[in-house]
Formats: sequence, C-alpha cells, structure tokens
Amino acid sequence: MNNQIDYNFLNSEVNTIEMGKNLKMNYFSNGDKNFLLQTSSMQTFEDYVFFSRQNIVKCMIDSILEDFGFQRIVQDTIKNLSIFSDSVVIINYNNAGDSVFKITSNELIHYSNEDIVELKNNVKLHNFKNNFLQTNRLFWNIEKNKILSFDSVLIQTSDKIINGCGFYSDDNFENYKIYNINGVIQVDSE
Repeated sequence: MNNQIDYNFLNSEVNTIEMGKNLKMNYFSNGDKNFLLQTSSMQTFEDYVFFSRQNIVKCMIDSILEDFGFQRIVQDTIKNLSIFSDSVVIINYNNAGDSVFKITSNELIHYSNEDIVELKNNVKLHNFKNNFLQTNRLFWNIEKNKILSFDSVLIQTSDKIINGCGFYSDDNFENYKIYNINGVIQVDSE
C-alpha cells in the first residue's frame, strides 16, 4: 500500500507555488488585526512574467509615484506575487480593531516583496464615514497606508460627487487629491 500523496496537481500553472479556493484570511501586524481578505480563488507565483502588462496613463506628478513606491512594481517579471480572483473583499482595520474601509473588486494582485496590492476591475471602496470611491484599478501600499489610481475615479461624499482621472490618498480616505476634476457640489441656498 502506497501512503504517499502526489501534490504535483497543485502546481498546474508554471511557477505556481500555492493555490486555493474559497479563502478567508486574516492578516496581523505586531499582534493587531490589519485586514481581512476573502476570495474565491488564489494562486501564488515565485516568478511571474506579465505577458500583457497594461499601459499606465499617468495623470499625476512623478513625485507622488516615488512617494507611493510604485516604480518597483512596473517590471516585466515580478518575484513573489499572489493573484486573487473571482470576487475579492478586503476589510481594513485600525489598531483599535475598528473597520476603516472595505474594498471589493474582481481581481487582486499582491506584490509580496513590496507590500503593495493592485485591485482590478469593478473596484469599490467604502470608508467608515460612508464615503465611496469607484474605479477600475486601484493600488494600495499597505506599509505606507496610501492608495493610488491612474484611472478615472468617481467619488461620492455626503455633499458632493466628483469625477476625475487620477487619485492619491491615505488609506483612510481622509486626505486625498483628485486630478483632472469635474463634478457636482451641492450648495445650501438661503
């Protein structure tokens, strides 16, 4: 009788080192819960080659890109990358354990060595103040607590709706910059 299990079926993709389905993961830092990640599908790669790297339209200044740390992830081959797909939910928590924001998207790429997350396709962010951001592509630098988008964005707050191309903010969505703005601001008239 052979008691050995062949796990080679897990490595069906080139350079895949992990695969999972229907996952719910909690991430901790210094004993505090940082965020919760739920996804339908996950694959981790030791080396990942981008065959169709999306062009990035820059609608913001280079100093913001340097501050964010973005230049380190625009290579053709990336080490230690995880791709989460088929419905992704992230809930971010502060040190007190309160929810700061929730992001949903169709796909998430985690650049492990850089601690940067890229969310793609139908990205929606809600913060604890009930502000809302919608875009097609959003980057989150977990270490620096910053979010960034090069795409068109729609932002809704209690008193305004803003559209723009390009967005940069702290990840609690309190201090943000929007580029190429247009929108509607409601003004109380007396």
